[in-house]
Amino acid sequence: MPYLTVYTNIEAENMTTLSELAAELTAKVLHKPVSYVVTNFIYNEAMTFGGKAQNKGALVELKSIGLGDKDKFVAEITAFLSEKLQISDTQNIAIALTDAPAPYTACAGRTFG
Repeated sequence: MPYLTVYTNIEAENMTTLSELAAELTAKVLHKPVSYVVTNFIYNEAMTFGGKAQNKGALVELKSIGLGDKDKFVAEITAFLSEKLQISDTQNIAIALTDAPAPYTACAGRTFG
């Protein structure tokens, strides 16, 4: 069950659409059903990148039972956020990946392992 959270200091009108597109991308790259993917975009104007709030960027957290091809996911989500949020300096797209053990991940009232 992948959980994708994107924190950004870029205010975008289409956060719901971005969240839906990010869910599809995550499902595709991780080979998981999109029906299990949870995504969330959170805007925070006080975020800093390189110590400066005027630097625009995103902090991405992905937790999933199995991460598959991590490099492919990192490359694709970086390209996606760079394009959709117009982040020109991809140094300002930070990504944290967590492989969540199935016994500690649950949905619909039961764990996956």
